[in-house]
Amino acid sequence: MLSEPKDEDQWQGRTGYVHEAIAADYDDLSNYEIYASGPPAMVYAGKGVFEKQGLDLQHYFSDAFEY
Repeated sequence: MLSEPKDEDQWQGRTGYVHEAIAADYDDLSNYEIYASGPPAMVYAGKGVFEKQGLDLQHYFSDAFEY
């Protein structure tokens, strides 16, 4: 999955943000654990979306790449 593929990449797969794809594919996250690692904006955006979909934040494990 790529968030912003370039035309020259000829990407045929799914596009967008990972947290949005998870939210679209899984209505109820209450029985899941999620592990996220990457830029702070991605990690924190996912946290809010996943909580709204039932994820217990004790089951959200993350490592934001803070510089």
